[in-house]
Amino acid sequence: MSGINETRNGKRHLTLALCAAAFVAGVAGPAAAQGPAELVAACGDAARQFFGSFDAPTDMRADDPRVDGSRTAGGTIDLGNYVAEVRCGFPANEFRLTEFYVDGADRLAQLQGGGGASSGSMPNYDRPLGGVLPAGSSFSASSIIPCERPGTGASQCDAGVVREGNGNGFVMVFWPDAGSRVLYFENGEIIRYDQSEADGGAMLGVTRLGDVQIVTVGDARFEVFDALLIGG
Repeated sequence: MSGINETRNGKRHLTLALCAAAFVAGVAGPAAAQGPAELVAACGDAARQFFGSFDAPTDMRADDPRVDGSRTAGGTIDLGNYVAEVRCGFPANEFRLTEFYVDGADRLAQLQGGGGASSGSMPNYDRPLGGVLPAGSSFSASSIIPCERPGTGASQCDAGVVREGNGNGFVMVFWPDAGSRVLYFENGEIIRYDQSEADGGAMLGVTRLGDVQIVTVGDARFEVFDALLIGG
């Protein structure tokens, strides 16, 4: 379809590394209460270890305990040219990782095996200027979509999509000035966004108009074409 561009393929540092290595190796933390701050720190350190980016800022929060007492925490890690979504799981009263997801994909075995994004090529999610993919882009396709937010009014936003198969993946929308928003989809339908504390619990709304999904996140609005998400 016209307007869709395709590709075929989609000290402190030492302390953080050692702490994250302990979580990954299955070393239980001290017998202390799993406070929200400790859970957030543990998940953030694991994310930095996975990406090999020990200064990357994170924005995470801890969830309420599950019925069995296990805990989860998660949020985002800002890698400069990309903001990844991370989720961590821990047994009751331990800081040993038993779950580790990056952008919805299970990466626990990779992390436990000493691998991670740092051991290979880092994804290139640079802005596709004018809807044109930069050289070496990790996006599957790109386009320009209508967007709007308070203070800027109606505009056009560059967008890149990563298609993971079976109608699943995520689309990264770049605001005209600076910043971006990540929208995740399953079976071709947008179901969530890269929510962080700064969003203040903003609700996601999705309505369909033919082959276009009208997406709202709080006061922001996007028009996402099915052809961008799943091709065509």
